Amino acid sequence: MGLGKIVWLVSFVLVLCSTPMLIPDLIGIQKSVVVSSGAGSRYDGELSADLLRFQVAVRALEPNSRPEVIEEVELRLDNVFNRLNAFPETGSAGWHTWAAGRETWVAEVRQVLDRIDRDLPLLRTDPAAFRSVADRRAEEAVATHWRMQLAMGEQQNMLVGGLQHQVSVFQMKLLGYGAGFVVLVGALAWLMRSHMRSEKGLQATNRQLRDLSESLVVARDMAVRSNEAKSNFLANVSHELRTPLNAILGFSEALASGIFGRLPGRQAEYVGDIHHAGQRLLALISDILDLAKLDAGKLELREEAVALDKLAAEAIRGLREASSATGVTVDLTSVAGGVMVLGDPLRLRQVLDNLLSNAVKFTPEGGRIEVAVERLADGCTVVIVTDTGIGIPAEDLARVFLPFEQSDSRRARPAQGTGLGLPLVSQLAESHGGTVRMSSEPGIGTEVTVELPPERALPTDSDAALVEGSAPVVR
Repeated sequence: MGLGKIVWLVSFVLVLCSTPMLIPDLIGIQKSVVVSSGAGSRYDGELSADLLRFQVAVRALEPNSRPEVIEEVELRLDNVFNRLNAFPETGSAGWHTWAAGRETWVAEVRQVLDRIDRDLPLLRTDPAAFRSVADRRAEEAVATHWRMQLAMGEQQNMLVGGLQHQVSVFQMKLLGYGAGFVVLVGALAWLMRSHMRSEKGLQATNRQLRDLSESLVVARDMAVRSNEAKSNFLANVSHELRTPLNAILGFSEALASGIFGRLPGRQAEYVGDIHHAGQRLLALISDILDLAKLDAGKLELREEAVALDKLAAEAIRGLREASSATGVTVDLTSVAGGVMVLGDPLRLRQVLDNLLSNAVKFTPEGGRIEVAVERLADGCTVVIVTDTGIGIPAEDLARVFLPFEQSDSRRARPAQGTGLGLPLVSQLAESHGGTVRMSSEPGIGTEVTVELPPERALPTDSDAALVEGSAPVVR
């Protein structure tokens, strides 16, 4: 997270947390404003005016007062009681806003007026006596009301002071809130600017990636075309080489057989060498053609039921001469009853021939090669070729499956081949849906495992005989 995002996040949290802190201050200020709004003072003034009017009316009484003067006194007394009855009840909204603290004084005024009200019958019979009593009590009520006004004035002054303090505190908080908001806006502006710069950089990177992607597509297409051209070239050249090579093999075989007359010893030896070299060249050309077909996806498999253990035995017999010449022992291990698979017998034999010829080629005299054909518990079929040869370094295990690549081991130099055997084994196994694994240790030997999937497995004995009688399938 960048510095701008941190500043923005901190400012946002502070502003967000400070907002609820302002709400209680606003509520307190609102209550203080209502309390100090003058509603209590207005009530005090109206009650004071009513008391003074009543006192004036009482003092206007004489021993023989006219009825209208008496009625005026009664009216003024009713007005005072109405004013007292307008005082808010305890716990009401008006009591909370302005009447709190006045209820004791108002109750004392009411007690004085209640005594005057009890003496009201005297007003009709003896106005002078009523004047004497009522004027004294009215003076007491006015004095009590004045004391209430003085107490409420002091309370009002305290409320105004508290209100000023609350306003000052609120101003400080509001100032901090505003500063946080300014920092928040500034950080947001900085983030937007950074985002715009990042967006421009991202757009430039996208353009570079798009150009690079187009270049890679062009390079890939060129590589594909080059690979196709290489495969076509190898196929065409190999095909063109086969025609004169067949003539060389045919004529050398005819000369060696003596059909045109018996050859002297040295000539017969040379003709045999020519025939042997031609066979090796023909095998190389066949491997090149097979690789070209596999790369182009044009190699067709003629599938049928194959006894894989018997095929391995045939491959071992075909290599007996070469293995005997080098003093290498080759053994076959197979499960009882045989192992049947669905595949192309020619290509599977090619896989076995290449594995065995590699094992013989790189196994020194007196070495041992073991071939195992097994059916695993999960239904997969495996062919394992193990030798006690020179081995392959771990860093070269991946390279040996590439065309024309070989191990860099110095001990392997004298027995170097073309580097097509293992790549051909790998691709032929993959064409059957299988895989090839290799493990090796220099000086100890190599183990190559060809694994075919369960769908390639076929039953043996009578079921295998039924499958062998079916027609070949071209894939």
